[in-house]
Amino acid sequence: MNEWLLNNLVCPRDKQNLEYSDDRLTCTAGHVYPVFDDIPVMLVDDVETTHDYITRSLEKVRGSRSETEETVSKNGEIDEFVQGEIPYTSGIMYFSVQNKLTRYPIPETRLPKGSGERLLDIGCNWGRWSIAAAQKGYKPIGMDPSLDAVLAARRVSKQLGVETDFIVGDARFLPFADNAFDTVFSYGVFQHFSKDNVRISLAEASRVLKANGLGVFQMPNKYGIRSYQQRRRRNFTEGEGFEVRYWTPKELIETFEKQFGETKLSADCYLGLGVLKSDIDLLPMKYRAVVHVSEFIKKVNKVIRPLTNLADGVYLETINQKKK
Repeated sequence: MNEWLLNNLVCPRDKQNLEYSDDRLTCTAGHVYPVFDDIPVMLVDDVETTHDYITRSLEKVRGSRSETEETVSKNGEIDEFVQGEIPYTSGIMYFSVQNKLTRYPIPETRLPKGSGERLLDIGCNWGRWSIAAAQKGYKPIGMDPSLDAVLAARRVSKQLGVETDFIVGDARFLPFADNAFDTVFSYGVFQHFSKDNVRISLAEASRVLKANGLGVFQMPNKYGIRSYQQRRRRNFTEGEGFEVRYWTPKELIETFEKQFGETKLSADCYLGLGVLKSDIDLLPMKYRAVVHVSEFIKKVNKVIRPLTNLADGVYLETINQKKK
């Protein structure tokens, strides 16, 4: 485990300092967190779970205290975990390429060019946004409740020659010291939380983000064209379990400004969530058309600003205005 993590990890329950010994991190109150194959597993096991990933990760570390040496895929080969997981991290269009990927879909991040800033990627899964941030000059820490996903993220980073670090954790209980990060980022994650859990998670994100630090979050818009179809399909219910919860632009702005301060909302994509131009070559023709239309509307949106309110996915960008 690297020195920065050792100095900045805290107990997710009470935020106390931790001591590292015998593949365990222990706080002064006696809470113990295993380190599995050099990956800290900082999950709280006595609260409501937001995903089966949490349960599976806890079962995995309880079943074994060590991991055999991981096999990193050769150049040109795609990690088996990523091949199977891709539609669950990138959206329903990617079921068409599940287990058929010819390259890693590393996205183009809208983050400004970095110069060594510490970045927390909340809900990193197999690491696509952490890798994109590292390639743009950041020092990312990717966090996800899935131990299997985090292990895959480490393998993929090694395969691509990118320097990243990963831990297992819960967005509601961030295991980091106050003001640990220059930037906090999350894409397509908080949409699966109840709105109360989103607010709890944002408060945690604000706590670990430095004053004047940058926060960038992607969220679903209730008024998006595809969003309306999905809400209608489930009879306009709020959503349960890991289903997407939809927010109005006003609701998003108010929620983020309460935690961080002034927040800018902008369009990410249209006609679905996670519609990314950078992945267009991986998709079949019918989905390439969706990407092209989404990109066209984004260009028109630069002139007709109210079109932002019809975007399915939106970005919230904010500067943390808490006192130092």
